[in-house]
Amino acid sequence: MRRASSPGADGLSWAGFRSGLRERLEELAEQLRDGTWQPGPLRASHVVAYTGKRIDTVIPTVRDRVVHRAMRRAIEPVLDASALAPWVSGFRRGRNRLTSVRQAAAHLDQGRTWVVDVDVQQASAGATTDEVIDWLAEHVYDGTFLARVRTALNVLPDPIAPGCGLSPLLINLRLSQVDAKVNGFSAVRFADNYCLFTSSRHEADAAYDALTEALATVGLHAHPDKSRIRPSAHAEDLFLISG
Repeated sequence: MRRASSPGADGLSWAGFRSGLRERLEELAEQLRDGTWQPGPLRASHVVAYTGKRIDTVIPTVRDRVVHRAMRRAIEPVLDASALAPWVSGFRRGRNRLTSVRQAAAHLDQGRTWVVDVDVQQASAGATTDEVIDWLAEHVYDGTFLARVRTALNVLPDPIAPGCGLSPLLINLRLSQVDAKVNGFSAVRFADNYCLFTSSRHEADAAYDALTEALATVGLHAHPDKSRIRPSAHAEDLFLISG
């Protein structure tokens, strides 16, 4: 808990939360057990992305961030085992951009040099809380736990709102449904960027159509300015932060 991130709307910092930590955690655990826990107010904020784009975010209270982290740590192993393909990296422990680059290089070395490079437009937008809970219920069967997650999401302006500690995991959960539909292709996904590797333009066109159709099933689309079919590519040029 030695973090320097901003306090929430209640003004309580991580340092302040550490004061009386045992009692705070015991009280929080009891509220989570008996169902009386309610999230605190959110503080609106924004970040400026590497590309200069402004992204509106929310900042939960430190207390709620503890809950979000606990939920995420409980869910991550379940999704790793049952939902996320081995070719998916980003928002996962031990898997990062370099993992994706190495997997991409292996496909290119095997002659699959036509690359369907698709950046998902607004991967965190457009979902409802009911949808998110339904997605999660396919892998998590504890009704009490799902009820607590619903409580956490109900106060957010969007259930996958940037800034919430659950947002990265829920993006992966949402896209795991797309992953299942394109699992037959030579695919690599880093965060919300897909690359499908094919041997010809004809195969690439078919792969692009399959991916965009799969995205549509969860209300998502390919970013028109960042998505394309590449006749050739170097692995290091894929999955760049700037898109």
